[in-house]
Amino acid sequence: MHYFIESHLSAVRFAPYIFLVSILIFLGIGWLIGKYRLRTSDKVIVRDSLAAAIFGLSALVLGFTFSSANDHFDERISINRAQADAITQIYQSSKYLNTADQNAVRNNLKEILADRLEIYQGVLSFTALNENLERLGHKINDFNELMMLSIPRAPAGTKELADKILRPQTDHLIEVFKNGMLNARHHPPAILERFLFTLLSIGALLSGYAMAVKNEEDWFLTAIYLGLMGFALYVIFALEFPNQLFPYDAFNADLLRTQKLLQ
Repeated sequence: MHYFIESHLSAVRFAPYIFLVSILIFLGIGWLIGKYRLRTSDKVIVRDSLAAAIFGLSALVLGFTFSSANDHFDERISINRAQADAITQIYQSSKYLNTADQNAVRNNLKEILADRLEIYQGVLSFTALNENLERLGHKINDFNELMMLSIPRAPAGTKELADKILRPQTDHLIEVFKNGMLNARHHPPAILERFLFTLLSIGALLSGYAMAVKNEEDWFLTAIYLGLMGFALYVIFALEFPNQLFPYDAFNADLLRTQKLLQ
């Protein structure tokens, strides 16, 4: 699934449903196997200790995956805020440059921000995403060159302020944007997704089997379990792939607010 997602990022929104449908299918298979065993065997025993161990492992991996996705999401939000703040600071401090350089710097900042906001729009694969990131990286490098040339040309009365204020601000902007580009390429290893998928499917198989063998079919609780599991998977994927599943305006609120201020 991981390799499929790499080539079809738009399919991420369907990933929670794929997991959920798999759980439902294996639940039904387990229930059918349990009914078959009851018809063909005099005595069928469910080893609760073994089933509990598998369920416990599933819960552990599910919790770890959620925690990892949440940490990744928090880091991305922090980077978004840092990028928005870095752009705002340089935009305001560009007043120390001469008029021509000030206009050039501010126009470059607007272009960088627009590019940053469009990185994930219409992206269907990691290859396309990497191309967008490389383009943004080139713009950041060009902006750095512009700043290094503009600061020495600042008027005599503000030259010292430009040097002491704009240089560290430029370094900070480059750092936070580089961190953001590296973070955009970071995702959990594919084996973790496969492991979670396998454990949830096996857990569903055992649940269906145990219900049939013990004659404890409670479809109301089963429906609640499936609903909660589906929502939990949706939250995990939304945190891990916020640009595909999270509301665009909410996730990019700081950058969009900065874009309005720069207009």
